[in-house]
Amino acid sequence: MEVYEFKKNFLTRLLETTNVLNGGGTNIPASAIRSEWINFVEVAVEPTGWQALWKASRPVCEQLAVKYPLVVLGTVDQVLFDELKAIFIIEAIQDDDVHLPEEQITVDLEELWPLREQNNPALNVNITADCIDKLRFFYQHLWMPWDNDAEDEHHSWIDKHLESRIRFCHDLKNKTMSRQLSSHALALLAEARYIQRKRDFIEQELSEEEQELETEEEDNETSILKDNRSSELLQLNLRLNTIKNEITILENPVMRGVFEKVRFGGGVGKSKGAVAPMAYIVTRAVPMDEQLTYLQSAKELMDAKISVKMCDSLQHALDHCSPDSAIYLPPGTRQDIKFLEYLNSGGSFRGVSSVSFVEEYDLAARMNPAIVSKNDDSVLLTIDGDFTLENIRLDCANVRTGVVIKQGNIIFRNCCFTGDPSSSTKQGIVIFGNCTITFDRCVIKEFSTGIYSNHDCTINLLHTTISHCMTGLETLDQCEILFRSASIKHCTQYGVLLEDFNEDAENNPQGSGTVLADGSRSQVFEDFNMIEREEFTFEGSCEFGENAKGNFVIRKGFSERFNSSCFVDEDETQHDVEDGLENSSICDVTNDIQPMED
Repeated sequence: MEVYEFKKNFLTRLLETTNVLNGGGTNIPASAIRSEWINFVEVAVEPTGWQALWKASRPVCEQLAVKYPLVVLGTVDQVLFDELKAIFIIEAIQDDDVHLPEEQITVDLEELWPLREQNNPALNVNITADCIDKLRFFYQHLWMPWDNDAEDEHHSWIDKHLESRIRFCHDLKNKTMSRQLSSHALALLAEARYIQRKRDFIEQELSEEEQELETEEEDNETSILKDNRSSELLQLNLRLNTIKNEITILENPVMRGVFEKVRFGGGVGKSKGAVAPMAYIVTRAVPMDEQLTYLQSAKELMDAKISVKMCDSLQHALDHCSPDSAIYLPPGTRQDIKFLEYLNSGGSFRGVSSVSFVEEYDLAARMNPAIVSKNDDSVLLTIDGDFTLENIRLDCANVRTGVVIKQGNIIFRNCCFTGDPSSSTKQGIVIFGNCTITFDRCVIKEFSTGIYSNHDCTINLLHTTISHCMTGLETLDQCEILFRSASIKHCTQYGVLLEDFNEDAENNPQGSGTVLADGSRSQVFEDFNMIEREEFTFEGSCEFGENAKGNFVIRKGFSERFNSSCFVDEDETQHDVEDGLENSSICDVTNDIQPMED
């Protein structure tokens, strides 16, 4: 099932956008940009009858209370040109467990990916796809959420913004900025677009309620709900204004260096080159005897000859350490961080406390140090090389993805990952492949999905518990997973979900699982001893139970080998394309997940 893909360089993108927004040679202010796109789309896009994949955005999934990501196959019944939307008839959903409230839904055109093979070959879907590709690139990379609020009625948006933003995209793609600065910029862009969609939903809800209340008397409960949403809307607008100010500076190449020095300290104190290994001990304000006891405990965990520096916070240590440094954290502390670089090179975070999360969870949650994001970032930590975390609680409640692992040999020892039980979109650990991950005596709980994994990786679950997720572990075939005295339980859907893309699997089902009768082509296994799959190895006393829809499910893959769950954030994934910031099709993305940066 292929969709249209377009590989275009930045010059082509610049010329295409200029041609759409030429306005007959007149100045086009920001307020008129949408009208120009509507005029262009009306001419180029087929009004009805074409098939497409709909890739729903994260805010849409949150609004529908379904898992993110969501990929749906369907037919466009009608294009709503004035709204740049389409009425989309749902025909199949990639995830069998997702049930949308209605058979048709209104979606943004930019979220649609037309299929190459159409039921009606007479349609000019190639022109439609190219038009949507231009629209998608513009609104995902060039148009900013605050442009609508600008009061530049006498200034041309093209003259003021187009070239500078194309160049900004180019600089992000070609790594002309430091990794730290480019990661910061991408995180801001992803957050800004997330806020925009969230803000649009809230404003729409408030508007609909105001219309209903014109004829009805407002009760106290409705008033309270309205006040809560109004407060949330104010917070979103304030945060968006902060992001606007930073992005405006980053679009100016001259100001970036100054911004980086002010924002990140210019890398002063960062270890570079071949220097002696260094350990960092994070301290806290406590009486002398308690401090000495803590330092003695930290000393017992490290090489006696290693050089040591003291820091007052994990953030301070991260601002000065080299990638291979070991950082030691005091017990019972909360470490708020804003860290945009990648963890690798054999470095480590170690809590100087060893209370077991598996055996004494409540005590461990109080005694072991916790790492939390300072802001509502996309990802708490990103790892792209060998790294170890030990005796740490990773609080992922205010991020959309806990940990992203791109490559390397990664060890989590006595760690706890906690999400948000009310979220249907929050991801725990996302694994891209080509790596080995060991969870030793860990706890993973309260995520939409605890662990997502692409193929070509090895996961070791040793005395580890995954619980109270929607799905505990979701993986592709050709991934090796060892369960040694592990448990996955109390999940509202599945304990373990394996997406099987083996062509022979449908004709020669392995094992004796129950085949569902709803057309989902899934096998459900309650007893793991009945599973005969090379991907799974079981040792010790494993426990899988009280998972609402099955302990183990093997499901025939929806399209090509791809775990769509590895969509982390649109801005991050789309900046990793090979040929200048083109919009990869889902066909691109469905082959293998590519990391954003080397």
